[in-house]
Amino acid sequence: MNNSVDGEIKRLKKIAFRSVRNGMFEKALAALSSASELTYYYNQKYIDENLEEEIKSISLSLLGECNISKRMLNPDTVLFYDGFGFDTRGLALIYLKGLIANGYKIIYVTNKGSKNKQPEILKNLKGHKVQYCYINMYKGYIAWIKELLKCFVQYKPFVAFFYTTPFDVSGCVVFEHFDGVIKRLQIDLTDHAFWIGKYAFDYCVELRSVGSQISANYRNIDIKKLVLLPYYAYYDENESFKGFPFDDTGKRVVFSGGALYKTLGDLNNTYYQIVEYILNKYDDIIFLYAGFGDSTELEKIISKYPNRAYHIDERKDLFQILQRSVFYLNTYPMFGGLMMNYAVTAGKLPLTLKHKHDADGLLFNQDKLGIEFETVEDLLKEIDYLLTDSHYLQEKEKQICHSVITKEIFEKNLKTLIEKNQTDFVIDDNEIDTSSFIAEFKERFNLERAMYKSIVKRDNWSLIFDYPILFIKKTLYRMNKKM
Repeated sequence: MNNSVDGEIKRLKKIAFRSVRNGMFEKALAALSSASELTYYYNQKYIDENLEEEIKSISLSLLGECNISKRMLNPDTVLFYDGFGFDTRGLALIYLKGLIANGYKIIYVTNKGSKNKQPEILKNLKGHKVQYCYINMYKGYIAWIKELLKCFVQYKPFVAFFYTTPFDVSGCVVFEHFDGVIKRLQIDLTDHAFWIGKYAFDYCVELRSVGSQISANYRNIDIKKLVLLPYYAYYDENESFKGFPFDDTGKRVVFSGGALYKTLGDLNNTYYQIVEYILNKYDDIIFLYAGFGDSTELEKIISKYPNRAYHIDERKDLFQILQRSVFYLNTYPMFGGLMMNYAVTAGKLPLTLKHKHDADGLLFNQDKLGIEFETVEDLLKEIDYLLTDSHYLQEKEKQICHSVITKEIFEKNLKTLIEKNQTDFVIDDNEIDTSSFIAEFKERFNLERAMYKSIVKRDNWSLIFDYPILFIKKTLYRMNKKM
């Protein structure tokens, strides 16, 4: 193992290039996927043209020239490729609902492992023109490509949405195959970090202007290919509140949530200092965190404040929890964009400690809402006002009620996106500097952990002789864990 991440990425590229020359495409794709994922975790650049060119080469070598013409396409059929396969987390559901509202026939393609694990998607799509294609994403990269390609060939959509992980090489190979034939729309969910697939779309759907600026200035994507379409947070208004894991009689709840890695990596543990400040000063406050990941720091808070701090898994009644909270405390140093949106939709303030421009542009008129703070001191001062003056809290809540896009506006703009390649939203032309942001990624990056996550996978057994020690170590770890 090299002792630098750049060395490991370079090594994976060499394995990929050599494998392509020898016609070993499965191994080449495994190496490219691993290199892409490792680059994503490291996040020191937003694009890697070497990886992109190799994906293009493999697409042409494996699939040849596209033998489907535009006149063969079905003008009312839209394929939505979902490489995540989540139910309510993410944006798949609101896009699928939007496609239904606009009368399109949907070909929904996702992981076979997600079958029967998406109750909300199934409920909302029931009775509509939807064809489900469950493909096996664990059988190998080439098998994955063949199954996805079959969905395209069978249904011949005139538009295809590309919504997937930052290192989905199989999806890229297939989407690049239909260049110039099918209109391909990528949803840039990971606008703050590296992703593979620069040539897998005709238009990149950006969720905020910051993402657009990164794509234009750092990924070198033609501004004409960038379209801005903000999102709304879906919630089931009929979902019943499942209760708190504590008796909240006479108590107030401060809520926070999301992947716990977003609260880590700050040397001063600023996020947890803020939580401690609140719990120290206000005896009637209970802190509740919903999310997954490394809970080491959170457990320290729970241990220090028994019966006043709680950690729960993600729940379907997230919206109902927010409604019963005083406010939402955003994560730091990394923000929770969708959680900010959820909070505002529930009428609650998403208090955010600013971290450069990372969270800019997630809400309408965001800089005028008084929810973001440059310093910890300013944030704590605002928290004191909110927790001691109920009238002030109510007035602040009134100010945020029109700061998110509505379902109706989203669906209207989705239609113009598909039909005219444009929306009503204008991209700000303010350039941003992400140098400090990516520097923090570098500080908290752990090479060995990232290599285990990106290389030692079920799909990557073809790399076992290149990384035998990694595979053996992880196999032994799993055996010990089972025992």
